[in-house]
Amino acid sequence: MNGMNEWKIRMRMAVAAALFGIGLLSACNHEAGKDMVVGKRTWGQPDHIRAEDITSLIITDSSGNTGSIVSRNAIGQFLEAIQVASAETAKLDIRPPDMSIALSLKDGRENLLYFWLAHNNDRLFVDLGRSTEYYTLTAEGKNLILHLLDETRKSLNSRFYA
Repeated sequence: MNGMNEWKIRMRMAVAAALFGIGLLSACNHEAGKDMVVGKRTWGQPDHIRAEDITSLIITDSSGNTGSIVSRNAIGQFLEAIQVASAETAKLDIRPPDMSIALSLKDGRENLLYFWLAHNNDRLFVDLGRSTEYYTLTAEGKNLILHLLDETRKSLNSRFYA
């Protein structure tokens, strides 16, 4: 009889441990799902790049025209615009990008981003060095980036859109 009781106790403990583990995993998965629904995954996560890490932004439009932004203030505004862009996992099936913007980092690396901004509804960019996801800018973020590009175009007296 004693052996049977020990077996029942062990089985109950194993079932309780399994239920606890399943409950814990379900809670974690539920929280991760909430983050995705609320849109908490952004370009700024997990590798938060700061304005002081960037020496310049090198812009190349679809025609091959290039320009750069070196102003600390403009670089900071650019980062603010892209760091809150929400990550999407769907596959992109659209035209070639309107421009690329390379973030030249102080450590010598470049982080290349591709943007679709030239049309009314496009607020997209990809960072292939980071992932295969694409990111959606806020409307304010898109307008801020277009304003920075326009100011840069004026200062260089060159065109960014063909």
